[in-house]
Amino acid sequence: MNSKTMQPPRTLFDKIWDAHVIQRIDDGPTQLYIDRLYLHEVTSPQAFDTLREKGIDVLRPQQAFAMPDHNTPSKLAAPDSYDATPAFERGVGPGSVAQIDTLRRNCAETGITLFDMGLEDNGIVHVVGPEKGLSLPGMTIVCGDSHTSTHGAVGAIALGIGTSEVAQVLASQCILQQKPKTMRINIEGRLAPCVTAKDVALYIIAQLTTSGATGYAVEYAGSTIRAMSMEGRLTLSNLTIEMGSRTGLIAPDDITFAYLRDRQYAPKGEAWTRAVASWRQLYSDAEAHFDREVTFRAEDIAPRITFGTNPGAGIAIDGTIPTTDELPESDRRQLLAQLDYMQFHPGQRLLGTPVDYVFLGACTNGRIEDFRAFASLVRGRRKAEGVTAWLVPGSWAVRRQIIAEGIDSVLADAGFELRLPSCSACLAMNADKVPAGKLCVSTSNRNFVGRQGPGSRTILASPLTAAAAAVTGVVSDPRELLAQRPSQDESLATGVVHGNKALRQILSTCIPIAIDNCNTDLIIPARYLASTTRDPHFFGDAFMHDLRYDGDGRPLPDFVLNKSPFCEPPSEGRNQIIVAGQNWGSGSSREHAAWAIAGYGIRAVVSSSIADIHRGNLLNCFVLPVIVSEAFRQELTDTIMADPQTQVLIDLDTQTVTNIANGHSESFDINGYKKYCLQHGLDDIDFLLESLKTHTLHQEA
Repeated sequence: MNSKTMQPPRTLFDKIWDAHVIQRIDDGPTQLYIDRLYLHEVTSPQAFDTLREKGIDVLRPQQAFAMPDHNTPSKLAAPDSYDATPAFERGVGPGSVAQIDTLRRNCAETGITLFDMGLEDNGIVHVVGPEKGLSLPGMTIVCGDSHTSTHGAVGAIALGIGTSEVAQVLASQCILQQKPKTMRINIEGRLAPCVTAKDVALYIIAQLTTSGATGYAVEYAGSTIRAMSMEGRLTLSNLTIEMGSRTGLIAPDDITFAYLRDRQYAPKGEAWTRAVASWRQLYSDAEAHFDREVTFRAEDIAPRITFGTNPGAGIAIDGTIPTTDELPESDRRQLLAQLDYMQFHPGQRLLGTPVDYVFLGACTNGRIEDFRAFASLVRGRRKAEGVTAWLVPGSWAVRRQIIAEGIDSVLADAGFELRLPSCSACLAMNADKVPAGKLCVSTSNRNFVGRQGPGSRTILASPLTAAAAAVTGVVSDPRELLAQRPSQDESLATGVVHGNKALRQILSTCIPIAIDNCNTDLIIPARYLASTTRDPHFFGDAFMHDLRYDGDGRPLPDFVLNKSPFCEPPSEGRNQIIVAGQNWGSGSSREHAAWAIAGYGIRAVVSSSIADIHRGNLLNCFVLPVIVSEAFRQELTDTIMADPQTQVLIDLDTQTVTNIANGHSESFDINGYKKYCLQHGLDDIDFLLESLKTHTLHQEA
């Protein structure tokens, strides 16, 4: 096709596939170039042996990254290092040790980068790849693991492959593949509270069945997907394989770019600018043809659980198991066999069913957002007696962030133990095995017979539903537990309460408080100043109190903070930004107003003018004041009022604020010193103490 010929409309999958085709073999597969190969200890040993047998080297070792994850223990058998083989063997067994040692030897001999156990780079391969910026839009990515589909969330073709195919890539940096058909799954609308990406995935699988996407490459699209966080998208793509498709793509957008920016292996500087410009072309053309297209409504999705022995055997958490009425005989036998194993019966309601184990983790739900969600529900509660809970981060980076945000303390206060990064109880290849007959509510991806241990029974669920089971001891609806909270304070203040002070980017829906000249007396009434505490719960409750409640403490329904969805407590990606009226924070110099804003959970305030003293107080509380033009402030307000699902991206590094709905951006100013402090989570005292390490005080001169 010459340059003057119009390119026919293509899907996102077609664009990436076509760019990687080396040759199309007559009456055979396509030779496809592979950008990234991930390796783990279970499916790679024989692939390296194949190369040795043929007497050839790994062609491009720099494009492969390896890490043990399946056999890695989430708790050491003794307080030794991972290299203390006797202690390690007691925890995982000699077979696991052999696999891990073989991976180490193969990587050392071939020059492939290894993120070994216990190192800061280690974790589950499908968590580490995206979080380190190794998985990028437009790539072809493969790994000897079916859940490689996870990486499609960044806008890549990501395929799970077999060991023989791993050997193909090691030898040639190519793979022979038949091109699949294409399917687009549209999800439109706004998810209800407590409905997560995991629930969306389980709903889709139940509708399409576990073979409904076999032979297709799936692209997820629609307003619900565009509003999802990157962590949510990774969860959704992860579960694509459970309906038969090997890859699940999501077109990259500003959410993707915000997530990838400054990751270790992502492009930097001018290379980043060029990369983003190229990535913005990765979308399905308007007239592109899909072999199949289906659409679902977000409003139809409730928190989900499974009842059988495949991920498609699921129901809404308050629903009932199907009956055998009018089922064909083969389907009837299959349903009864599943229920017999699970010790359930047709027509049963699972709410209130006793639970023995709870597992939070895996490449499906082992990311920071998942731990934030779990902690938000268990905060102020206690783990139920008789429940064994395994809370296992997907990587060491996730574990470090859990600790930095104080989530580990929330979990410990509730009686939970934070374990070490591992695949853990997802597939029972390590010490974390659910005993026979015991029931586990799990955030993993498969509920097959014996998947979590011989004879174990698994209910798949979201982190919120898992948390509800962990604190009640029975299958519970997280919506009911959320409604039981006496006040918002226990799930507020993700910044101050969790100690997550560092700020570089905020991508969130917004609260429009369109009150011009909103003074600090309105932000926090003077009576709240008679306090000696800086407890963020106390001040979060006081935020805009006299506009939120009448004299008898009843919510005033017309105030924005009492209207859905703006009444939902701020959390990651939701209601963390205030788009305010003009002249925000005028009046008294009380820093208590900034404490109230931070205590409520706000990370940024956007206005066309913010009072100087209040602006400084906000910065001292790690809340970013963003001053934009009046026209842009009004545009943001109008957009949010028209669609409360609208997200705004505030990028401190580039000092820009972007309306995701239409792509409009403006720059904002900030003092270089305060920018540095926000980026590094330092208050003024922290900075001064840091300076003492490198500067001599005048008194000592």
